[in-house]
Amino acid sequence: MTKPAKIHVITGGKYHDFNLARSTILNLMAEDERIRATCAQDFHGLECLDDYSGVVLYTCDLMPSEAETEALDNFVLNGGKIFALHAVNADLEFTDGPEIVASGVRIPGLVKPTAKHIAPKFMELIGSRFVVHLAAQEIHIHVEDNEHPITAGLNDFTVIDEPYVAEPLGEYHTLLSARYKGDAPGYVIDEVTEDPPRPQLYIKKHGKGGVLYTPLGHACGKFDMQPLMEEAPVVRGPWDDVNYQEILRRGLAWIVDGNKA
Repeated sequence: MTKPAKIHVITGGKYHDFNLARSTILNLMAEDERIRATCAQDFHGLECLDDYSGVVLYTCDLMPSEAETEALDNFVLNGGKIFALHAVNADLEFTDGPEIVASGVRIPGLVKPTAKHIAPKFMELIGSRFVVHLAAQEIHIHVEDNEHPITAGLNDFTVIDEPYVAEPLGEYHTLLSARYKGDAPGYVIDEVTEDPPRPQLYIKKHGKGGVLYTPLGHACGKFDMQPLMEEAPVVRGPWDDVNYQEILRRGLAWIVDGNKA
């Protein structure tokens, strides 16, 4: 008897439109009759992943406990897949002030790079640690590997999003990249002066399974910046973009079809 492919979706944390992300991901899953989804707003319950094919993560400022990290790590080591999006590798810490407004958003102080002592094993599993992002802008995405099953047939494209800068942790294979530099308002590192090709989608092996990660995917709803501000500018980022949705669709297919990392 053919079994469905079970995927666990975790969407939660701070300062992002997790409803938009969750609904979009679930609608894309609904295109594939093989997929059955479960949802959570945090990392609790990961001990029940034995019969799951994959986990999709869209979080910010939300880190798993040591036990939860161990469960995720073992899940991938034994053949599971993690598809991680956007700010999964970001833990936000502010300076003592003064309060500033950056890109229309009020924050209590400059944002520090994610500290190295924050969830180190989880960061290593994901493959990178968030440092800073530039103001949202048009990003030109280049297909680095047009032979990999996830990116085969894709053409270069542009998308409006936050250009992420992250510290790589370990080895991974870059599928999509982009170059950018410029001001980073609201951050301790207030300018990015170098523009090497930065991964916009990478894949890494881990035991029998693998991790797929894209920094793309910012979105913020009207009330998602509370308590920092009563109402925030609504940003849907790339979530309505057909190219971004195709990346999501292919990431889900990578989980279901069992393609190797």
